[in-house]
Amino acid sequence: MKNSKNAIKAKKQNNWFTFDFCIEIILLIIMFLIPIIYDRRVGIVFSGTKIAWLRAFVIIALSVWSIKLLITKKHTFIRTSLDWPILTFLFTTTIAALSSIHVFVSIAGFYGRFEGLTTWYVLGLLFFIVTNFINTHEKIKRIIINAVLGGVVMAVYGIIQRQEIDPYAWGGVITWQRIIGTIGQPNFLAAYVIMAFFLALILLFEKKDYSSKINWSEQLLPLGCFFFIQALYVTMIYSIYSLEGGDIFLWYSGFGLMTAAAILFSFNYKKLHPLVFNMILGFVLILLYVCLLYTQSRGGYMGIFTGGVLFALLAGRKLIFDNWKVVSSLGAVLLLISVFTMTKAEYSPVQRFTDEVKTKAEKLESGKVNSRLELGGAAGSRGETWTSAFNIISDYPLFGVGTEVLKMVFPRYETELFRFKEAFHVKQDRSHNETLDVPVTKGMISFFVYLWIMFVIFRKVSLLRKNISDQQRLMIAGILAAILAYIIQNQFSFGVIAITLLFWIAWGMLMVATETVDKGSEDAPISLSTKEIPYIPIALVILVASGSIYVSFLSFRGDLLFKSGKNFLEQRMFPQAADEFKKSLVVYPFEGTTISHLAIAYLNAGDGEKAEKVLLHGTKIDPYNADNFYMLSRLYLSQYDRGDKNIMPKVVMNVEISLKLDPYYAESYDTKGAIFEREGKIKEAYLMYVKAFQVNPNLPGPIEKITFLSKQLGETNKAKAMFQKTYDEFPNNLEVFKALGRM
Repeated sequence: MKNSKNAIKAKKQNNWFTFDFCIEIILLIIMFLIPIIYDRRVGIVFSGTKIAWLRAFVIIALSVWSIKLLITKKHTFIRTSLDWPILTFLFTTTIAALSSIHVFVSIAGFYGRFEGLTTWYVLGLLFFIVTNFINTHEKIKRIIINAVLGGVVMAVYGIIQRQEIDPYAWGGVITWQRIIGTIGQPNFLAAYVIMAFFLALILLFEKKDYSSKINWSEQLLPLGCFFFIQALYVTMIYSIYSLEGGDIFLWYSGFGLMTAAAILFSFNYKKLHPLVFNMILGFVLILLYVCLLYTQSRGGYMGIFTGGVLFALLAGRKLIFDNWKVVSSLGAVLLLISVFTMTKAEYSPVQRFTDEVKTKAEKLESGKVNSRLELGGAAGSRGETWTSAFNIISDYPLFGVGTEVLKMVFPRYETELFRFKEAFHVKQDRSHNETLDVPVTKGMISFFVYLWIMFVIFRKVSLLRKNISDQQRLMIAGILAAILAYIIQNQFSFGVIAITLLFWIAWGMLMVATETVDKGSEDAPISLSTKEIPYIPIALVILVASGSIYVSFLSFRGDLLFKSGKNFLEQRMFPQAADEFKKSLVVYPFEGTTISHLAIAYLNAGDGEKAEKVLLHGTKIDPYNADNFYMLSRLYLSQYDRGDKNIMPKVVMNVEISLKLDPYYAESYDTKGAIFEREGKIKEAYLMYVKAFQVNPNLPGPIEKITFLSKQLGETNKAKAMFQKTYDEFPNNLEVFKALGRM
C-alpha cells in the first residue's frame, strides 16, 4: 500500500514538473535559436526573422504558464530586487510610447528594428520567466550553454565570411573585411560574442572532478551533438540556396535539428570528462575571440578588456591561481592570435581608428597655420549624432520622442557636419550609444529608472564580501562581466533583438544566482482528476495564443512580400512590383516604407494618378517621412510642365513640408530652384541650387544648374571658387571635377 502511494505521488510530481520543464525547454530554444535564425526571403533578413519567432515562443511560454495556473490554481511568484525597477522601466516606456509623435510605430516598432513597446514587453516577460522557472545553478548553466553554442555558430560562419567562401552575398558590409555572422552587423555580432565569452568562462572555471578515466562511449552523445550543430549549419548554407518551395522547409528543419542538438548537449554535457569538456570550452573561447577580432569592433575590444578586468577582480586570486595552467594557456593563445591579427593592417581595428583620426591644417587671418584633430568616418559620425541627441533631449526631456521614432525627428536636429561624416541623406534611427538612446526615445525619467536597474545589478558585487560558495562567486563574476562588456561596447553602438535578448536574460540569471537559487523549485503536488481540468479556459488560452502568434508574424509576412516587390522594382518590372507591394499592405497595412515603394513603382510605371493617391495616403500613415512630400512635389511639378498651371501651390506646399521635416534634403532645395526657374526668378533659383549643392555636393543636377545660371548672372568666378573649395576638400568628387573642367 505504501509503495502504491509513493508511485502515485511520484506520478503527480512528474505531471507537475511537466509545466516547468516545458517552459525551460522553450527558454533553451529561445537562447539558441533566436540569435542564429534568419530568412533571406524577407527584407530585414536578421531582426525581422528573429523578432517574429521570439514573440511566438514567448507567447507559447506564457500560454504554458497560464495553463499551469488554471490547472493548479496557484503559483508562487518568485520576487527579486530587480522586479520593481524593471516594471517601472516598462511603465515609463509605455508612457513614452503613448505620448510619442507616432504612437503606432512606437508600439509596433519601426521597419528594420521592430523594437517598439511590444518588444520591450517581450523582454520584460522573459526576465520574469527566467526568475520564476530557472531556479537552480544547473538550469542557469543550461541557459548559458545554449547561448554559447549560438555564439559558436556565429563564429564559425564569421570565419567562413572572412575567408571569402561565404556562398551568400550580403549588402552593406564587406564581410571579408568585417564579419556579420548571423546577426547582420559587425558591432552587433561583437556585442553577442563578448557576452558569450564571459558566460563560457563560468563553465570553464567551475570545479570539476578529474579523477576518473575517460569513458569514450559516454563522450559520443555530447561530442556528437556539439559537432553536429556546426556541420549541419555549414551544410545548410552551402546546400540550400533558393529557399523556394520545399527548400524553405529544409531550411527551417535544419535550424530545428540544430536547436534539438543544442538542447540535447545542454542536458548531457556532464557526461563529458572534465578534460574533454575543458578542451571544447577552450576551442569555443578561441573561436569567439577570433570572431571578435574579425568584427574589427573597437567597442567590442573595449568591452572584452573591461569585462576581463572585472571578471578577474570578482572571481578572485584563488580561482585564478587554482586554474593557473588553464589561464596561462588560454591567455598565451589569445595573445598570440591578437599579435598576429594586429600586425595585419587590413584586419586591425587599430588601423581603422588611426585612419579616422586626422589632423587638419587651417590658415588663420594672421597668416599662421593652425592644426586641429578631426575625427572622420564612423568616429566622427558618432560625435555629431550625440550632439544632435542632446539637442533632442533638451526639447523632449520627460518621456523623449517615443520609442522607435528617432528617424522621424533626427533630420530636424542634424548638425551641419553630420552628413559629411556619415553619408548624405542618412536619417539616424538610433543614437549609436545605448545609454544616450534611453533619454532620447524614452525620456529622462526612464533614464533614471535605467540607472536604477544598473545600480541594483552591480550592487551584487557586495555579495562577494560575504561567505558565499565558489560556484556562486563564479556565476556572479561571469554574468556581471558579460553585462559590463555589453554596456561598454554599446556606448558606441546600440542593441538589436538578438543581443538585447541575452542582455535581459543575463539580468534574470544574475537575480537567480544571487537571490532565488533553489527557492520555489517545485510546489507540492495536488490531487486532480480529469473532470476537474478547466477545458474551456484552457481552450480560450490556446485560442488567444494562436491569434497572438498569427499577429506576431504579420510584419514578417508583410516584409516577405515587400522584399519580393523590391526585387521586381530593381529589375524594373514595375507592374509586378506594385502587385507585391499591394499584397504586402493587405497583410500589414500601416507600413510606411512599403507605401513609399508602391508609389515609386507607380511613378516609374508612368501612372501618376495612382502614385498621387498612394503618396497622399502615405503622408497620413507616415507623416514624418519627407520622401513622400518630396515625391508629391516632383509629381505635381511634372503636371505643371504638362500644362496644369494651377497646380503650382501644391508643388510649393509639399516641397516646403519636406524641408520642414528634413532641412538637409538637397533634392527638395533642387526642386525649389526649379520652381523659381519656372517663375522666372533666376537669382532665387540660383541660390536654391547653391543651397542644394552645399547640402549635398554629390548631386549632379544642382552642379549643372549652377554652372549654367552662373554665366547668366555673372557669378562664374564665385561658382568656380565654390567648386574649387569643395574639390580641395573632397578630391574624389567626380561631378565637381567635371564642372571645373567645363568652366
